[in-house]
Amino acid sequence: MEYIAVLIAEKLSLIIQHNLPGMNGQFYISDLYFYGIIPLVFIFFLYYTKVNERFILYWETLQRTFYAVLYSEIFCVVLLYLFKTSNYVSRAYVVIFFAMAFICLCISRQLLIKTCRRLNLMKEAVVFIGAGKTTRKIIDFTRNNNCFGINVAGLFDETPKIKDITEKYHIFRDLEETKDYIQRYKIRTVIIAVPSMEKERLLNLIEDLQPIVRNLMFVPNIVGMPVFNLEVKRLYENNMVLLGIKNNLAKKTNRRIKRVFDIVFSLATMVIILPVSIIVMIGIMIESPGASPIFKHYRVGKGGKLFPCYKFRSMVPNAQEKLKAYLQKNPEAQQEWQANFKLKNDPRITKIGKFIRKTSIDELPQFINVLKGEMSWVGPRPIIKDEVHYYGKNIQDYYSVLPGITGMWQVNGRSETSYDERVKLDVWYIRNWSVWIDIVLLIKTFKIVICKKGAY
Repeated sequence: MEYIAVLIAEKLSLIIQHNLPGMNGQFYISDLYFYGIIPLVFIFFLYYTKVNERFILYWETLQRTFYAVLYSEIFCVVLLYLFKTSNYVSRAYVVIFFAMAFICLCISRQLLIKTCRRLNLMKEAVVFIGAGKTTRKIIDFTRNNNCFGINVAGLFDETPKIKDITEKYHIFRDLEETKDYIQRYKIRTVIIAVPSMEKERLLNLIEDLQPIVRNLMFVPNIVGMPVFNLEVKRLYENNMVLLGIKNNLAKKTNRRIKRVFDIVFSLATMVIILPVSIIVMIGIMIESPGASPIFKHYRVGKGGKLFPCYKFRSMVPNAQEKLKAYLQKNPEAQQEWQANFKLKNDPRITKIGKFIRKTSIDELPQFINVLKGEMSWVGPRPIIKDEVHYYGKNIQDYYSVLPGITGMWQVNGRSETSYDERVKLDVWYIRNWSVWIDIVLLIKTFKIVICKKGAY
């Protein structure tokens, strides 16, 4: 599949390069390189960067694919220069091929995964030791992420407690049977999913199982820690590991990269934002004559400073008075407001307001906040002063970054998540940030907006 994807990328790139205006001569590649060496170089670097690893997040796949394409291109260009296999090396072709190879490889991988899932192919048989929440999370992860799946070949737990697992799978209660079971069915992968297991018992299990399986994994007792940027340092002589946790956004260089990304993305999307904004402003002025189409509400930003957060007006001009009267008459709505600072059936929202909220168009003016350096495209949800206490000790995480137009809360249910879950999602994002996470969250936000999921 990867071989075919690279060939398609090569062919498309040549077609595009040959049809570009102002090209001096037709760039070509010899058949040996076109059908042999270049695809093999790509396959090697895809293997080297572990793109097809089974337990991997979607944005990690994108990141690894990007680096595999980058390394492959550099290697191939050097080969073309050294061995003079073409009349010249077109810089336009190099750029086009980079984009085409990345796109084709990503698409081919997704097609392969979807096909394998539908036909129940290429699934790894896995035996789990432990039938608790950790096992359920691992199984859910392989189902919900765009990665090659697993088949649960066996579950061993002396005291299983999770009902949905015990109802769906047969649980072996005798751990002494594990070794015989693995050897009998030739299981290659075992996961010890009991973070609270005693050290001595864990070591004994590892010593018993490691010689008879190819892949042995265990979940250490660090659940809840920011693991996306976790680094493992191996002290071989002492048979120890050091776990390092990086805070990417603490580095000035990364903050500058994020800022540049925000500005470039804002300028690139302005072609779409401005025409849509003009239409929405006209609609608001027609429905609410005399009222400003852009609403300014103060939110808590980086360092705890308040800033004017811009939105398209989606409420009636006397919104606060109407809310106060509505909450006094409806105790259930009062509780909902106190819990989430939102109402599913908000009486203040206008007709056009319902549409622009459902589609998140009401947040388009916030690109002005982004250009001013008050917000980022991706970040924690901008909060008001009354919400600060909900963050508790995590408020310092919030204060350390710019709030975002979209973020983890946006792609994980938006209005359907509880406030505690929102805080956890914001903290996770801050502690695990990378450019790839921002890119994927923007893509997922676009999908959610199109599907109109989770907003009110």
